[in-house]
Amino acid sequence: MAVSSIFSQQTSYRRKRGKIATKKIHRKIKLKWGHMMIAFMLLVGFFYGFSRLYLLFISWEKFVINKVEIICQKQEIRKDFQHYFEKRYLGNILLLDIENLQEQLAKHTWIKDVHIRKLFPSTIRIEATERIPIALLEKEGYFLIDKDGILLQKISPSDKPDLPLLIDANRFQRDKDRKLALAWACLDNLEASARDQINVMDLTEYENVSLRLKDSETWLKLGDSYFKEKFESYAKNLALFKTYGPLEYIDFRYEGRFVLRPILQKKRNNALDSEKEAF
Repeated sequence: MAVSSIFSQQTSYRRKRGKIATKKIHRKIKLKWGHMMIAFMLLVGFFYGFSRLYLLFISWEKFVINKVEIICQKQEIRKDFQHYFEKRYLGNILLLDIENLQEQLAKHTWIKDVHIRKLFPSTIRIEATERIPIALLEKEGYFLIDKDGILLQKISPSDKPDLPLLIDANRFQRDKDRKLALAWACLDNLEASARDQINVMDLTEYENVSLRLKDSETWLKLGDSYFKEKFESYAKNLALFKTYGPLEYIDFRYEGRFVLRPILQKKRNNALDSEKEAF
């Protein structure tokens, strides 16, 4: 009986299973003035060394820009850029303000977009995207125009390229952007073979594109939509239209029918004389 009582007393003092919680001792590190002075001196030394290295780079002759690479399709633009940089000192490549230079070059009439890259140690590369003329605009003369409505260059009638001529009775004094948007919508909707046949696009009438094809006196009034389908309808019924003789216009704006207007002989002669004067 005495033995069992001893064992029972011993078992009552057994520790419970599990981790023993320990208290962490947090020591506060106090920085002395000496430590702070050393950190300060290291920081000053780092910035001093960095500034000396920077001054070395911006004054090093090896980093002075001495070569400009110009990448663009149009030879005239390349020559203009070369002339721009001919006697211009660009300085150190690290100090070159690319954004400002891009803004200056983008002022060129024929430039749509320009990107400049630094090629270390002493070269910059200029990649220019030029504007593409897609039509002629009659407005106090004849101008090449791109899809953004930018007048690129005034040309003489004798130099007329193989592009559609955009005309307006009011010389585009009003609603120019709206009329040009309608012209681009028409050109985009037509097939390439149809676009190649266009000689003149008249945008005088509200929401209406009138086309006159090459070697033809007839105006095709296409309205403001379904240009491709209407042009295909004209090509399909061309033999029928010819049976009516010379036509002033064919109106396709009425669904399911055509409106034809024959041209009078006197009016036809006047139109031919006006065309000879224009070109």
